[in-house]
Amino acid sequence: MHWKALPWVLALSLSACSETDPEPQDRRPLAVVLFPYIPDAADDAFVSLMRRLEADFERQHPDIDVDIVFDPNMDVYDLSEGGMLSWLLGNGAAQVVEIDTLIMGDLVSKGWVRPVPLTPGDSHPAAEQAVTVSGQSYGVPTYLCSYVVYSHSPDLSSASDGASLVRILTDFAPAAIPLATNYSGSWTLPSSYLDAWADTNPSGELSQALTLPLDAPTLDSFEAVVKSCEIESGRNPCLDGTFADNTQAEQNFAFGHANGFMGYTERLFFARKANPNMALPEVISVPLGTGSAPTVFVDALVVSAQCTGPCAEDAQAFTDFMKDPAVRSLIAFSGDAPQGTTPRYLLQASQDFYQQEPARSDPMYQKYRAFLDGARPYPNQGFPENRRALQAALLEALQ
Repeated sequence: MHWKALPWVLALSLSACSETDPEPQDRRPLAVVLFPYIPDAADDAFVSLMRRLEADFERQHPDIDVDIVFDPNMDVYDLSEGGMLSWLLGNGAAQVVEIDTLIMGDLVSKGWVRPVPLTPGDSHPAAEQAVTVSGQSYGVPTYLCSYVVYSHSPDLSSASDGASLVRILTDFAPAAIPLATNYSGSWTLPSSYLDAWADTNPSGELSQALTLPLDAPTLDSFEAVVKSCEIESGRNPCLDGTFADNTQAEQNFAFGHANGFMGYTERLFFARKANPNMALPEVISVPLGTGSAPTVFVDALVVSAQCTGPCAEDAQAFTDFMKDPAVRSLIAFSGDAPQGTTPRYLLQASQDFYQQEPARSDPMYQKYRAFLDGARPYPNQGFPENRRALQAALLEALQ
């Protein structure tokens, strides 16, 4: 196998090949690590999705032998020297890696990724901005992620700021938690605050929110939303870790114990998985500050700086394949899973995705599309090194 010292990939390849079906030696290898933090719709550790993507790509490019890995145990946020991304990109163990553009500036400054061509207009404008550093594009956008609110309240769409959101969700069913979510973690709490800052400062440069002190108007509104999750004992399961790294917040919403749920759009997959009889909810971009101005994370495919010449051409062939609206639809609508499986509800960076079936007729994806207009991206520089200071300041202010 062409990935050396990767026993987990070797095991995967051996499971797919028999002794009578050796790997052709004349095909060029391409090693790809895709973002593992998406719903596993087929409940098979992404094996079906991996095999489908590999087969479809190699059908179009029979001269390339692509190996795709989804592994949630691989920390694709690890920027340390000698860490996961240093190994994958800096040392060229993988040629293409899907990353969160929050770390794009760091990858560029370390020299681990190469510039890649970007066709203007293919992706949402915020996505194009997120993959650009100093005027040069370094990634091919795949997903958008944004904090939204799901609720069955008929008044949800009238929520225009944090205060009105809490009031609307509280009035819907006073006995339930108004808004279930997870604020814990050095990535989650600061990014939620940045969303609130963007709501409060719609014309401000979002990178300003990365530095202390905390913005007082933003904090006042954000604090009210966070504290709406407190229960009778005074505990806040949204902040103390109770709702972290599991689906308890989604389940509370799915069974009516919470009037609303805040999270990424794809978390609806887990709410509907918990309660398949739940009606499709209303959805809005979450207003955490004194207004409402959507902010999006962007995931993108980057190419190792070690991948040059024919390797770079093969990498571009793969990124072109992955940005095709048909491939985006396969992933978004759980096409790798048994028929009738709930869609993944993943926001797609591709603009054409929303114009084509099945997204064009899907009620949820069209609601998402409506509030994506005018969205701006999280900064692609400065977040990793400032997140812990922001987290500490926010915890001190909120507890």
